Amino acid sequence: MPYMSGRSALLALLKQEGIRVMFGNPGTTELALMDAMAGEHEIHYVLGLAEVAVMAMADGYAQASGGVAFCNLHVAPGLGNALGMLYDAKKAGSPIVVTAGQHPQDFSMKEPLLWAELPEIARPFVKWSAEVRNLADLPQMIHRAVKTALTPPMGPVFLSLPGDIMNAEGEIDLG
Repeated sequence: MPYMSGRSALLALLKQEGIRVMFGNPGTTELALMDAMAGEHEIHYVLGLAEVAVMAMADGYAQASGGVAFCNLHVAPGLGNALGMLYDAKKAGSPIVVTAGQHPQDFSMKEPLLWAELPEIARPFVKWSAEVRNLADLPQMIHRAVKTALTPPMGPVFLSLPGDIMNAEGEIDLG
């Protein structure tokens, strides 16, 4: 098993799933992922200046390509701003894996600014919604997210990605 960070594992898993485009509007909780993207040459990052536009681009990409799209948002306000377009993606049956950065789990107990229970916010708008709680679960959750999004009736899914998981390092089975 390779030894790697959560952010590197995420990119490796996305490539395994055939994802070559990531739509996003990053903020502080996505810094680890943006760090990993700096050296990434197989996944093209499409920056949007507002979450509504990012979700709309991911929705259009999923519908036009017939494959799964990947969209990364910034914590609770970012997810909240994207909900209108996420609703449209659900109604269109667009297979999209939507993620949002989350504060590190040990910091969440203090309910920091911009924090919320992200899976609960997304749940009415997606087929499946969860938060990655430990690094070892990341591969299974990414594979499940893609499979669920593509299983008829197709539609968006959501994963919350806490900062401590993206920064964690360890042996990880990408299978």
